Amino acid sequence: MQAAMAGLGFVLPFSPAGVAWFMAALLVVALCSLRHVSRTAAWREPTAAIGLLLFAYIALHTAVAGPWTLASVGSVNKYHELLFFPVLLALFAATSRPRAFLWGLGAGTLAYALAHWVAPWFPALSQELAPKRISAGFCLALAAYLMLHQGGRFAWMWRGIAAVLAATVLFRIEGRTGHVVLMLLAIASVWNLRPGRWRMPAAVGACVALVLVAFNAPPVQTRMKETLSGLSTMRMGAETSTSIRLALLANGWTIAAAHQPLGVGFSRYAEFHEPVARRRLAQEPDWNPQKASWEVFANNPHNEYLMQLACGGVPALALLLAWIAAAAFRRDASGRAPPALTGLVLAFAVGCLFNSLVMDFVEGHFYTVVLAWLLAGERRAAAPPPVS
Repeated sequence: MQAAMAGLGFVLPFSPAGVAWFMAALLVVALCSLRHVSRTAAWREPTAAIGLLLFAYIALHTAVAGPWTLASVGSVNKYHELLFFPVLLALFAATSRPRAFLWGLGAGTLAYALAHWVAPWFPALSQELAPKRISAGFCLALAAYLMLHQGGRFAWMWRGIAAVLAATVLFRIEGRTGHVVLMLLAIASVWNLRPGRWRMPAAVGACVALVLVAFNAPPVQTRMKETLSGLSTMRMGAETSTSIRLALLANGWTIAAAHQPLGVGFSRYAEFHEPVARRRLAQEPDWNPQKASWEVFANNPHNEYLMQLACGGVPALALLLAWIAAAAFRRDASGRAPPALTGLVLAFAVGCLFNSLVMDFVEGHFYTVVLAWLLAGERRAAAPPPVS
């Protein structure tokens, strides 16, 4: 079991296929030790229970809304981590060496970060990494925060890895989501690690220092210029990432507002998005319908909250918010909010404003697996000692 957990941690930031293989291996382990695993009662964890309700709603909604095709099955499968979450939670709670996962994650994220530093000398590697900048920035930022909150005799090593991951996000990855999440988590780290009355001054100082460092990082400068350019034009047909995202949000809200309270269906978003996008783009004088690209044929609005509202309606959005809140308001045995867990959930909640993170395989896998690992640790800490 420990080997599979370490392997899962290693491939988690960059390989959905590898994650699928290791999840399958862990599922076999769970079935082979069903009695031992079932004693953890992982399904009673509110986050697990609400996640199962959300998955069941998505599956039932898709079956009712149709159409009954392989594409519909694929739409439901994009949320399979909600179904697998209780299994992971039970396995992490049942194992005697849960830190095997952390060691695998540390090795995998460090290797992934180093790949971004050497990519300029390997064109094939650079081309492979470029499309993954959003997921890479998000995952490495969250991993850096997690490593920073690890104690014990190897605390120095975890903090060193965290520094490498943070530097990689700032200086080697052009992903706005990663930049925003990293800065948010860095301020949260200072707040958590600096006790007493110095918290607020330290957090403000860290914010100023981070802004100065970030604005001198070439990837951040590039994305900032592109963002400001898109915001200044505010043209839905402009060929910038920012303008396209604004158009996707506007189109998504149009769809959601017109199809409440139950939405259009999780496999039918693209069907409803295309005519809305074409009507909006037709108002742009220089738009050529023959060159329509993904901003017309998009299958999601790049906002998880809007995705749930547009596809599943008010019930889906309510379940998503409850799923996030259940983990955010989790308290340890002393009644305090666990810093690592709270920061992870906060980063995910903010990241969902910029991307459909639950349906994105890499980001969705990363969040749910790390969340299961942290919650399992909280459950072990709160469990009564065995009776001798």
